[in-house]
Amino acid sequence: MSKKPRPSINDQLARLAAQAPSPAVDAPRDPAITGQRDDAVALQRDNVETRPRGNVVDEPMVSEPVGPEGYKRRVRYEKPHASIYAHPKVFKALREIAAATDCKPHDLYIEGLRMVLRQHGRDFDALNRGE
Repeated sequence: MSKKPRPSINDQLARLAAQAPSPAVDAPRDPAITGQRDDAVALQRDNVETRPRGNVVDEPMVSEPVGPEGYKRRVRYEKPHASIYAHPKVFKALREIAAATDCKPHDLYIEGLRMVLRQHGRDFDALNRGE
């Protein structure tokens, strides 16, 4: 005993279209289609006032730099990403220390970088500013 095959989507759409009542041809419902407007609708639309938008800035947008071929170039302003590779237990210990000292693990990384650079006679803040 096998199941009857399900009707295709086209068969289902045809069945729904056959069941739907035919639209009235003598009086269209949508005034936008006919181009006619009721007087109440005309009054509502003609008396519309816009409020001033003080939060909108009227300054022109900053354009992106354009290369010699006319293509827009993406300029990367943020600092480059650097990854630190260590065992997950190291990162767990750093997170625990950061939680105990009420700071973020990133602050501990910066503190470690400062210590290493100071040992080698370099200034972290000056290097970080690009000097």
